[in-house]
Amino acid sequence: MTPALRKWLFETLYKNRYLYRFASTVPFAGQWRVWQRQVLPYIAGHDVLELGCGLGDLLADMLKAGYCCRAIERSPQMVAAARDTLRRRKVGQAEWIIQGCAQQFPFSDASFDTVVSTFPSNYIYDSSTIAEVARVLRPGGRLIVIEGAKLLSLGLLQPFLLLAHMLVYGPSAVFGTGTQRTATQEVPRSFIPLRQHGLQPHFEHICSQRWEVYMTIGER
Repeated sequence: MTPALRKWLFETLYKNRYLYRFASTVPFAGQWRVWQRQVLPYIAGHDVLELGCGLGDLLADMLKAGYCCRAIERSPQMVAAARDTLRRRKVGQAEWIIQGCAQQFPFSDASFDTVVSTFPSNYIYDSSTIAEVARVLRPGGRLIVIEGAKLLSLGLLQPFLLLAHMLVYGPSAVFGTGTQRTATQEVPRSFIPLRQHGLQPHFEHICSQRWEVYMTIGER
């Protein structure tokens, strides 16, 4: 699938909460939400910004866990869906989800301890996005990004799920852009411009019997 076609598909998904729910569940054998929640043990501090909250499930998880959260989401349809999620789960307030872009946050400097983004699109590799992340992070804060994940042994279903996974989300969502394998070792790397904006990168490779998750963390 070409980048232009994938962009069109993403934009279509982001305009319909039901299509989005289907696309974030079926190709991933129901593990998407499990992968999202892998960020929870890595959150530092109390004030959290989620960048690209989608349907709002992880945002609700973080609020329920006691964090003070805000979210920025570009799609008005996803903003409405995420606000519905908060109302349904009886956490937070609708106005805590703001429609906006990743390159310009409506927050003052040093407002957050952690910024979280799970399975983001190409905006996470934009230098302007990371400059804004660095600006709103407090000293000692961190950016946590789940860049990709990979399903492991699922028998005969695996090739079909991986194909659907790659067609919709691209190879990086399957194999992660944060990991480069060689013949003898696994070498972490990421195309997120962290060092350029004063964030020190490190990488987490989280595994279960069913999946692998590739996480990139930038420390302020």
